[in-house]
Formats: sequence, structure tokens, C-alpha cells
Amino acid sequence: MHRLLHLLLPNSCLWCQLPVQHPQQQLCNYCIAALPSLSLANHYQNALLLPAVWRGLKPVRFDLLHSLSWYQLPWSHWISQWKFQQDFACGELLCQQFALACQQFAASDCPKPQAVCFVPISRQRRKERGFNQAQQLAAVIAECWQIPLLDLFHSKNTQHQVGLNRQQRRANLRRQFRLHHRDPLPEHLLLVDDVITTGATIDQLCRLLRARQVQRIDIWTLAITPASIASLK
Repeated sequence: MHRLLHLLLPNSCLWCQLPVQHPQQQLCNYCIAALPSLSLANHYQNALLLPAVWRGLKPVRFDLLHSLSWYQLPWSHWISQWKFQQDFACGELLCQQFALACQQFAASDCPKPQAVCFVPISRQRRKERGFNQAQQLAAVIAECWQIPLLDLFHSKNTQHQVGLNRQQRRANLRRQFRLHHRDPLPEHLLLVDDVITTGATIDQLCRLLRARQVQRIDIWTLAITPASIASLK
């Protein structure tokens, strides 16, 4: 019945609007083939080895950064629609791409973390948005790799980071986060965010994790803003 319904009323591709070939897909095969990606196979799956990344993230308090793409179309459109317009079809697409990246990463020689956590949002933001996109992405990794999903951080209400430059973001984040998890933390943790621009939020959370004796911190994100663009924000 599901296949018959797809033949009669196929879903539209979220990018080109043509019918998709498979009922579980959000993109047609042509858009999947043309989807821009950040190839890290020759960089040990670590975007920190790319100059356009690490120049914009100093100081770096984590060990590995894995991202699906630069912050560019169509990724930026889908992320914005999911995050600010509650477009859950875009959210499902991004979670599907995250799951695929998990499968590809598992085939590499890189060590898998012992647990995964996520960048928090304040109660006000969650009330406005209805969900935490970083938490949903982290849940995808936890399910794919069968590792614990930890809710470690609390966030106070602050102004949005969108539109702030590096200095303004860091000032906005001072004393915003606290780590409320009292149990001993794993030595190897993975921290998930949706987009990394200046790295200010990640830096503050990594400070807290390092203070709790976390030895290795991996960061996963959907997209990264290159240093040349991030410096202007």
C-alpha cells in the first residue's frame, strides 16, 4: 500500500521539487548526486586539518571536527527552514544525511566515542522552537552507534547568536552554560551542534568538559562556516 501510494502521489524533492524515486527519500537521485559535501577521507575525517577551518576556530579545545558540508546552499536553506520555520521535512532530511555520515564514519579507522552529548538551548528558545535540533542530531548518532545520549548542559536565556560577530558571541556566552551532570564522564565524548560559525559556543562547552577530565572531545556538525566568512560575522 505504501509503495502504491508513492506511485500515485510521489513525494517532491525538497530541492528541485521533482518526484523522488523512493518513498523514504526527501531528495531525488539527481539532487543526491549533486549534493555538495565536505570530503574528509584524506584528512582522517577531521576538518581541523583544513586551514579554512582551524584559522577561524582558535583556540581549539577539541580533538576532531566532522562536518557534512560548508555552510552553503542547499544546506543553509534546509538548516534555516528546520531551525526557524519548523519545517520538519527539512529536519528529517538532515537527520537522514547525518545517519548516512555515521555509517560512513564507522567504516573508517577513527575511534568511536563512548557517549554523545549536544549543545543546549534555553527554555525560552525551546518554547519558541519546540525542539532542540542539536539534540535530535545527537539522538541519530546515539541510535546508529548504540552509545549513550547524555543531557549534560544547562543554558540560560540570552539573546540570539545570529548576526553577532566573534567578540559579541563570546561576551554573550560568558556564564551562559553550566554542566549539571554529576556522575563521572566518559574519557571520550562526542559533542553535536547544527552549525559552527566562530566556535564560541563549542569553546565554552569544551572548557566545562575539560574541567571534568574528559580526555578526548569530538565535534560533529551539519555545516561549517569557512574562516574567511566567519571573521565577518
